[in-house]
Amino acid sequence: MKNAISALGIMSGSSLDGIDLAFCKFNCENNTWHYSIEVAETVEYTDFWRDRLTSAQALPSNELLRLDVEYGNFLGETVAHFIIKNQLKPDLVASHGHTLFHEPEFGYSFQLGRGAFIAKQIRTTVVSDFRNADINLGGQGTPLVPIGDELLFGEYQACVNIGGIANLSYNSEGDRLGYDICGANQLLNSLSAEIGLPFDAGGQLASSGVIDVALLERLNSDSYFKAPAPKSLSNQYVVENFVSVLAAIQMPITNRLATAVSHISHQIANALNQIPVGKVLVTGGGAHNRFLIQSIQSITSHKLVVPEAQLVDFKEALVFAFMGVLRIQNKVNCLASVTGASCNSIGGVINLP
Repeated sequence: MKNAISALGIMSGSSLDGIDLAFCKFNCENNTWHYSIEVAETVEYTDFWRDRLTSAQALPSNELLRLDVEYGNFLGETVAHFIIKNQLKPDLVASHGHTLFHEPEFGYSFQLGRGAFIAKQIRTTVVSDFRNADINLGGQGTPLVPIGDELLFGEYQACVNIGGIANLSYNSEGDRLGYDICGANQLLNSLSAEIGLPFDAGGQLASSGVIDVALLERLNSDSYFKAPAPKSLSNQYVVENFVSVLAAIQMPITNRLATAVSHISHQIANALNQIPVGKVLVTGGGAHNRFLIQSIQSITSHKLVVPEAQLVDFKEALVFAFMGVLRIQNKVNCLASVTGASCNSIGGVINLP
């Protein structure tokens, strides 16, 4: 790729699958961006780190700060190993970090894993803390991925990412709009964990269950779904209002999974059905859940497009790498039309090695 800039994107999602690493190249010709994912890998969390991240929100402030340093060093070691193993020389690294607290209404969002400690480990410029510049301008600080959807995947009517939380972005009369739709893999994976599984492969368990109408109505009636965009969901809100509800109901796991899939499908289809019909790019771990995709497709006229596995799994890491490139080039990488901020912004803290 001629005159390309290389960037390594790092993403850790709310589903706690692991750390997504994507080494990508970008170039811009005639105001059109092009990308390639050269090497990508998910480094699964050990039980130790999964437990640490799950319980981190309850830590006292001094222990939380120590964990921030410890996790930053862990990310740095993980990235260093990935770079050495694949003989890479990224121009920069962009790290989203792992979200612990997200309360834009109170003016903050906290992603664990200080970029300065990653930069020290790998001796490469690291861009981190992408959300707070937008929050300081009155925005939600998320979704951030729509800038990539607009500039890298503009041929689609809309883009849906089904991760721990499902989100949507689309272009409406020249403006990119987007918001978090609902909890997704967080619900399904928490149910699967009750029977010792990391996830419901392909939705096989859910497909064998029976939807509980009363539970479905309870999930769908949450006040978040009535609120207008821009809006965003925190992990805490999803746990408190959906995961805990599903955990407390006494019914077979297959029925709870079937009901959760129906809830997620209803919310995603409802969001899509508010916009003109077209092709929709679907990525994130939920795109591998065939039963979930079939369930959504059955109640929308949009054509759901699930791309190759690499893009399904690493689109968010790709976009954060891209956001890092835009930050280094001093170009807008966060859209006020999506977040509700007072203006577009150039987000991300630059950490020099």
